[in-house]
Amino acid sequence: SIQAKKDGYYSLATPTLLKTKTEEIKWATVPGYFQGDEVQKNLVLAYAYGQGIPDEPIIFKERTASTLTVILSRKDGITISATADPGYGRDPWRYNEDTHNDWNVGLSVMNRDRDWSPTLYFPVLGEQHSFMKSGETRTFSYHFSVTDQDWFSALKHAINDVYQFPTGLTLRENRQSLINRIWNQRKYLTNDRLSMWRIENFRGVDIGAQAYLGSVVGSQKDAMKNSDYGAMWMMATIMDDSVLKKTRLPYARNFKLMQQQTDSGFFKGAAMGQYYLSKSKKFTEEWGEFVEPISLTYYTMLDMGNILLFQPEDEELKDRLRAGADLLMHWQHADGSWEMSYDRSTHEPVYPDLKDYRPTFYGLIVAHRILGDVKYLNAARKGADWYYHEAIKKGKSLGVCGDARYVPDFALAQTAQAFLDLYAITKDEVYKQAAIESAKFYVSSVYTHPVPSVKGKLVNGVKRYDWEIAQAGLSFEHGGTLGSANFGGPMLLSSHAGMFIRMFEITKDSVFLNMARAAAIGRDAFVDSATSVASYYWARMNRGAGPFPHHAWWQTGWIMDYLLSELHLRSNGQVSFPRGFVTPKVGPHQSYGFAPGKLLGESVDLRFFDGLIQCSNPNIEYITAWNKQQNRIHILLLNDLGREQSGDIVINAGVLQTKRRHSINQINQLGKSGKRLRESFTVKIEPYGLSHFVLEWR
Repeated sequence: SIQAKKDGYYSLATPTLLKTKTEEIKWATVPGYFQGDEVQKNLVLAYAYGQGIPDEPIIFKERTASTLTVILSRKDGITISATADPGYGRDPWRYNEDTHNDWNVGLSVMNRDRDWSPTLYFPVLGEQHSFMKSGETRTFSYHFSVTDQDWFSALKHAINDVYQFPTGLTLRENRQSLINRIWNQRKYLTNDRLSMWRIENFRGVDIGAQAYLGSVVGSQKDAMKNSDYGAMWMMATIMDDSVLKKTRLPYARNFKLMQQQTDSGFFKGAAMGQYYLSKSKKFTEEWGEFVEPISLTYYTMLDMGNILLFQPEDEELKDRLRAGADLLMHWQHADGSWEMSYDRSTHEPVYPDLKDYRPTFYGLIVAHRILGDVKYLNAARKGADWYYHEAIKKGKSLGVCGDARYVPDFALAQTAQAFLDLYAITKDEVYKQAAIESAKFYVSSVYTHPVPSVKGKLVNGVKRYDWEIAQAGLSFEHGGTLGSANFGGPMLLSSHAGMFIRMFEITKDSVFLNMARAAAIGRDAFVDSATSVASYYWARMNRGAGPFPHHAWWQTGWIMDYLLSELHLRSNGQVSFPRGFVTPKVGPHQSYGFAPGKLLGESVDLRFFDGLIQCSNPNIEYITAWNKQQNRIHILLLNDLGREQSGDIVINAGVLQTKRRHSINQINQLGKSGKRLRESFTVKIEPYGLSHFVLEWR
């Protein structure tokens, strides 16, 4: 506490508990800004890209500090951190307005004497609360932690114990189930007008995509884009949707074929841009005339790979995939790395100041899995090894979003899944460790403050509880000093949720499980009621996809990945479906439905039937799996919450158009057959539980 002796501006700084010499530093982080094992003298790389520890006493703003803590680990085994107590940071929505940009707490790994010591400031000079009149008092409460554990243990202490993250999760509940959102998004995505679906002719071929009304160099509001090919083919397959199969998939496939350069030359096999400009009749990138190796991975390898999982006999796509893989190998340097990008005219590298700290190697995993050639796996391992040793082990990453000049983003979460997929193929423990380390870094992309509460808020004239619009539990697109989180806050596109469930299965670390659930559940305040599509940025609240209708495919994709990952977890692996490839570009969620899965050892297909199931409780999800040979549909119900839920279930077997007699049986604990049920019944499910029913014909 301080009391002002005269009018003026004042700021409290935490004391220097322990000074550390530069050569004694093992690791340091301000979560959301930087982490690393070395002092970075290049201020741009440190301050803008978070690649290393800044060698200046910079005070970081809280708007993109995911947790209000500063952590420094020493080589003698001591980790010290300073964490602001809850209540001192800004409230991003102060009753009825966006106050995300307010700045109450400053964070620095140095004190103002340039000593290495975690330091917090409150209030920040020149910001609110910093002007005091004579006799006025200010108090700042904070938390020092000293431990012999590593930086991640200190971060979890701040998250779980100081900011009570698990407690905030207990407030969450749904107004609409996630599975219901998927059904409604399907209606949106099959509506040509609402989803802005367009078909244009390019070089004599009809190509289809959704309008993209954002900024694209050269666009005259004529840009088109497809986003999640895995989700497109997945939903068409598991819903047996004739509209998608006839009016979307063929034209989206054509878009993919025409997007790839087939002429001989430097770019043969590459995707020439994410976007198609219909007026100028060309494919282009968002921010210029260049081609990135990671775009080759994304828009050739991943998209074609996901299609081929569902259409394995498509020889033309296989040839195109091989051309892309060969180019990716050709562009790979001897050490395993790639350039950031190449100029389309000169073929010279673009952005020489940056290194490709991104999962570009993943495209070669796709090529190996689809085409079976070991040379692609060897090249993937070479790229993964370079990336792990040069970037991940040092706390470095880079983003894929050119609109923020590639500052670190959700590519880091995708990196974790990329290493997991490589581990699944090779069984090399190094890749599992690399995946875990990458996922730990991504925890720093998830907001954990302020602590959610039941305080009343007013959002665009609608009364909300604070927890309904809380940032805690949401990740950002990109943070740091340049990222979108500075103005838009975190995002609702929670592609990492399924991967975090898988990471919990591997590590048994509850921080991953809690963060997955906090991202997915109870986010209805951001969901457009007409389309069930959530806004992209927190600051937009519930305005839906707006001019970016392709976002809906990504949302369908991540929700499915999350639900099926929860199903795998809660069944102890007894319910499992093969996963496809990650999606470009937003993160690690993966496609399903291209091959049968296993349920209690039984071969089943992931299959959804429109109108088959109704549930009165939006906190209960339902997934269906079909054994067509044995005339059996498995119905799996998931409780989204950490408290018992009950709901009225209606099974509308008539939608299946069969005249055979049917019965509904409850299966106890995923095994023993229980009582026979009527088509309407009430179910009770334990906290975060799973219930199993079977619909059979005779």
